[in-house]
Amino acid sequence: MDGPNLISMTLVIALLAFAVVKIFRSLLEHIRRTKSEKLQAEVYGKMLDKLGSSQDILTWAQSETSQNLFAAPPLPERPAAPYARILTAIQIGVVLTVLGGAVLAIRSQLTTAHDQEPAMVIGILIMALGIGLLLSGGASWLLSRKFGLLNGKTGAE
Repeated sequence: MDGPNLISMTLVIALLAFAVVKIFRSLLEHIRRTKSEKLQAEVYGKMLDKLGSSQDILTWAQSETSQNLFAAPPLPERPAAPYARILTAIQIGVVLTVLGGAVLAIRSQLTTAHDQEPAMVIGILIMALGIGLLLSGGASWLLSRKFGLLNGKTGAE
C-alpha cells in the first residue's frame, strides 16, 4: 500500500470512529431525556387524576410541593464553561503533540524512504493539530481572562 492511500485510510478510519462515538453519545442522551420526560408526564397525569375538583387543583398548584415538582430537574454538575473548554483543548493538544512526536520518532526507525514518507506526513499533521489546540487553549484563556469570565476579573484591572 502506498503512502497517500495509507494516509487517506487512516484519516477516514479516525473520522468514522469519531462520528460513531458522537452519534452514540447523542443517542444515549436522547434516550435519557425521553425517559425523564415520559416519567415526568406520568407523574403529572397521576397527580391530576388524584385531584378531583378545580379548587383542589388550584390549591395544590399554589403549594410549595407542586412548585418543586414542576421545577426543571437539576442538570448534572459540570465545571464552568471557560475552564472546561480551555482544559479540554490543552489536554487534547498535549496528547496530539506527543503522539505526533512519537510518530515522527518511529519514522526514523523505518528502513525505506517509501515507508518513512507516510509516517512523516501523518506525524506532522497530528503534531500540527496538537500545537494548534495548545495555541487555541492559550488564546481562550487570555480572552476569557480579558472578558472577565475567569474569577470575575478583567485584564484591565
